[in-house]
Amino acid sequence: MYKVFLRDKVICFTTPDESVLSHEFMLKDPDLSDIQQILSKTDKQKDCNIFYLVSADPERLFINFYTRMKIVAAAGGVVLNDNKDTLFIYRRGHWDLPKGKIDFGETEEHAAVREVTEETGLDKLSILHRLSSSFHVYTIGHEWILKETHWFLMKSTGDGVLKPQTEEGISDLEWVDSKSIAKMINRVYLSLQAVVKEAIEVIAQP
Repeated sequence: MYKVFLRDKVICFTTPDESVLSHEFMLKDPDLSDIQQILSKTDKQKDCNIFYLVSADPERLFINFYTRMKIVAAAGGVVLNDNKDTLFIYRRGHWDLPKGKIDFGETEEHAAVREVTEETGLDKLSILHRLSSSFHVYTIGHEWILKETHWFLMKSTGDGVLKPQTEEGISDLEWVDSKSIAKMINRVYLSLQAVVKEAIEVIAQP
């Protein structure tokens, strides 16, 4: 199943089954030529938290959706320290993960490390594992944009001093230990919850 997040809603690209086909907010084999209108209508549904786009080939449907959107590419990191605590940032009233747009000619890995360094002050970072990308849509003017964020599990070595990038709206940084991580997952954006859970699963591997 492919997922795209729209504020507090999730759009799922999935195969037809009885429970999905009976769902109130569902389109089967949708014509995506007017995807902008579909997204606008979904956004206005106040009692809709999950919306299904259904096809026998959901991968093809997602690719069709993807190629019709203006894409913004970003990269970021789930950062661990030597104690396996996880770093979160507090940005504009929400707990978040460090991330930002990929510059022209920059690799996803380099952008992720650069953005984490810029937003947190940590300068000794190594990439441990590539995580799944996340997708969310937002508007610029009247146009819906799809942001694809490439995520990496990272480790911070040494005693780097945390310094929030205030010009990016970051007011606080916090290391969260493994006992508290479940509570933090429920406080981050919906689009980031699966990213953090995947990182935890990777960390738990022998």
